[in-house]
Amino acid sequence: MNKKIFFVLLVALLSTSSYSYAQRFGLKFAYSKAELKIDNVNQDKTQLYQGYQFGIYGRSDSRIYLQPEIYYHKKEGQFANEPGMLSYNSQIATYNQTVTLQTINIPLVLGLNVIKHKNFTLHGFGGIQSTVVVDSKISSTQTFAPITKNNVENITVKYFWGAGVDIYIFSFDVRYYTEPTNPLSSSNDVSFKYLKNFYTFNIGLKLFR
Repeated sequence: MNKKIFFVLLVALLSTSSYSYAQRFGLKFAYSKAELKIDNVNQDKTQLYQGYQFGIYGRSDSRIYLQPEIYYHKKEGQFANEPGMLSYNSQIATYNQTVTLQTINIPLVLGLNVIKHKNFTLHGFGGIQSTVVVDSKISSTQTFAPITKNNVENITVKYFWGAGVDIYIFSFDVRYYTEPTNPLSSSNDVSFKYLKNFYTFNIGLKLFR
């Protein structure tokens, strides 16, 4: 069995079993950004990390906790090689393609509640996330189209760490992601850049505890 597929099945199994004993359960929303800057909220359209995410999470209520999550994430990136661009390469044909992916993200978080009170907690954590592509769409404005669905990595794995706080029914955290695998493989001697490191800002709403 492919190791990545095995990993996804393992995380899904752990997530399902963890939800059954989670003391906290709720909705979660996330937003991805390349840098920790508040003066520019525009996304980089040449990357496939961006986009809003929403899903559910569960968490055990112990000092060292396990937090499985499942997100839906729709993201879009534009990849081009055209005259006038700073990255233009005259050695290859011009192309301009837009890639839209719909994915299911399955993070598994292991954390530590550094400060733990009834209505306030401060915690740090780390984890691993599998991203599974459930639908892909690729459009092109040029005859040369090096990106096809065969170039889309259907399963990728990311690592992350971060910190957050819980205040009453709300949860806030910031995560720093490292993605070792390019979600688009090279094609026709053309490689496609991707952002290996980025941040996500997460807001959770506890439905019950």
